[in-house]
Amino acid sequence: MTGLRYFTLTAVLLAAIAPATRGADDDVAVVVNKTNAADDLTKAQLKKILMGEQTSWPGGKKVVVVLRPPGQVDRGVVLRAICGMSEAEFNDHLMKANFSGDTGAAPKVAQSALAVRQLVMTTPGAVAFLRVSEVNDTVKQIKVDSVAAGAPDYGIKPGK
Repeated sequence: MTGLRYFTLTAVLLAAIAPATRGADDDVAVVVNKTNAADDLTKAQLKKILMGEQTSWPGGKKVVVVLRPPGQVDRGVVLRAICGMSEAEFNDHLMKANFSGDTGAAPKVAQSALAVRQLVMTTPGAVAFLRVSEVNDTVKQIKVDSVAAGAPDYGIKPGK
């Protein structure tokens, strides 16, 4: 095989497998404090948590939602995939719910993946969202609808 053919074949093979690898790392994982007993939540449960309709975990710990700042891709993915909302719609919901007293506390905002992990690690009731590549052993990754982040049928992905 000539050098050019080998290079072309290698480039084609890498291009074919790159989207699958990149996709799994781009999945947005749900993470909680390591002391949280939850191992799996449904999208419906996550929506109630994000919308402020579920304010405590089984056992009584207060739910503390941690999100990245508005405009961050991960935040947009979470709002679309779980709540079916845009940033503007989510903010509108929060304002109306806050005004009427129908919701729990507004989500805490963390500027970086490190800040998200630190908040979750130090807050027993925290739930947050990180790209799979940003998850480490300081937090507990949980399944959504019995599917782990990174699996092909996982439901919190960019573009879903």
